[in-house]
Amino acid sequence: MIEFSRFRLVDGVSTEDFLEKNAEFQQHFVYQQPGLLRRTVASGLEGVWVSVTWWASMKDARQSATESSTSPFALAFTALLEPTSITTEYFKELPG
Repeated sequence: MIEFSRFRLVDGVSTEDFLEKNAEFQQHFVYQQPGLLRRTVASGLEGVWVSVTWWASMKDARQSATESSTSPFALAFTALLEPTSITTEYFKELPG
Protein backbone atom coordinates (compact mmCIF):
# COMPACT_ATOMS: atom_id res chain seq x y z
CA MET A 1 0.00 0.00 0.00
CA ILE A 2 1.37 3.40 -0.97
CA GLU A 3 0.31 6.51 0.92
CA PHE A 4 0.86 9.70 -1.08
CA SER A 5 0.45 13.03 0.73
CA ARG A 6 0.80 16.54 -0.72
CA PHE A 7 1.13 19.63 1.44
CA ARG A 8 2.59 23.10 1.84
CA LEU A 9 4.50 24.42 4.82
CA VAL A 10 3.04 27.04 7.12
CA ASP A 11 4.29 30.53 6.25
CA GLY A 12 7.61 31.23 7.94
CA VAL A 13 8.69 27.59 8.28
CA SER A 14 12.10 27.15 6.65
CA THR A 15 13.17 24.07 4.73
CA GLU A 16 15.80 23.45 7.41
CA ASP A 17 13.22 23.58 10.23
CA PHE A 18 10.91 21.28 8.32
CA LEU A 19 13.64 18.74 7.56
CA GLU A 20 14.71 18.71 11.21
CA LYS A 21 11.14 18.01 12.43
CA ASN A 22 10.64 15.49 9.63
CA ALA A 23 13.75 13.58 10.75
CA GLU A 24 12.48 13.52 14.36
CA PHE A 25 9.02 12.43 13.18
CA GLN A 26 10.47 9.61 11.09
CA GLN A 27 12.87 8.37 13.75
CA HIS A 28 10.60 8.60 16.78
CA PHE A 29 7.20 7.89 15.24
CA VAL A 30 7.07 6.60 11.67
CA TYR A 31 9.90 4.07 11.96
CA GLN A 32 8.20 2.66 15.08
CA GLN A 33 4.95 1.86 13.26
CA PRO A 34 4.07 -1.76 12.46
CA GLY A 35 3.94 -2.45 8.75
CA LEU A 36 6.13 0.46 7.69
CA LEU A 37 8.23 -0.46 4.67
CA ARG A 38 9.67 2.92 3.61
CA ARG A 39 8.99 6.67 3.72
CA THR A 40 10.49 9.61 1.90
CA VAL A 41 9.72 13.29 1.43
CA ALA A 42 10.47 15.57 -1.51
CA SER A 43 9.99 19.22 -2.32
CA GLY A 44 8.63 20.38 -5.61
CA LEU A 45 8.28 23.62 -7.42
CA GLU A 46 6.24 26.46 -5.99
CA GLY A 47 6.35 25.26 -2.38
CA VAL A 48 4.58 21.92 -2.76
CA TRP A 49 5.94 18.99 -0.75
CA VAL A 50 5.09 15.29 -0.90
CA SER A 51 5.60 12.38 1.42
CA VAL A 52 5.42 8.87 0.05
CA THR A 53 5.05 6.03 2.53
CA TRP A 54 4.95 2.33 1.71
CA TRP A 55 2.92 0.16 4.10
CA ALA A 56 2.52 -3.60 4.28
CA SER A 57 -1.27 -3.14 4.41
CA MET A 58 -4.04 -0.57 4.53
CA LYS A 59 -4.69 -1.68 8.10
CA ASP A 60 -1.14 -0.62 9.03
CA ALA A 61 -1.59 2.75 7.32
CA ARG A 62 -4.88 3.39 9.13
CA GLN A 63 -3.45 2.35 12.48
CA SER A 64 -0.54 4.74 12.04
CA ALA A 65 -2.94 7.57 11.16
CA THR A 66 -4.87 6.87 14.36
CA GLU A 67 -1.71 6.76 16.46
CA SER A 68 -0.46 10.03 14.95
CA SER A 69 -3.32 11.96 16.56
CA THR A 70 -1.74 11.51 20.00
CA SER A 71 1.99 11.31 19.24
CA PRO A 72 3.93 14.44 20.26
CA PHE A 73 6.34 13.86 17.36
CA ALA A 74 3.52 13.54 14.83
CA LEU A 75 1.74 16.59 16.23
CA ALA A 76 4.93 18.69 16.10
CA PHE A 77 5.48 17.62 12.49
CA THR A 78 1.88 18.28 11.47
CA ALA A 79 1.99 21.75 13.06
CA LEU A 80 4.43 22.76 10.30
CA LEU A 81 1.95 21.91 7.53
CA GLU A 82 -0.70 24.27 6.17
CA PRO A 83 -3.88 22.34 7.15
CA THR A 84 -5.93 23.34 4.10
CA SER A 85 -3.18 22.16 1.75
CA ILE A 86 -2.96 18.55 2.97
CA THR A 87 -4.27 15.82 0.70
CA THR A 88 -3.65 12.11 1.15
CA GLU A 89 -4.38 9.29 -1.28
CA TYR A 90 -3.74 5.55 -1.11
CA PHE A 91 -2.65 3.35 -3.98
CA LYS A 92 -2.34 -0.39 -4.29
CA GLU A 93 1.07 -1.35 -5.60
CA LEU A 94 0.82 -3.62 -8.62
CA PRO A 95 3.26 -6.44 -9.36
CA GLY A 96 5.73 -5.97 -12.14
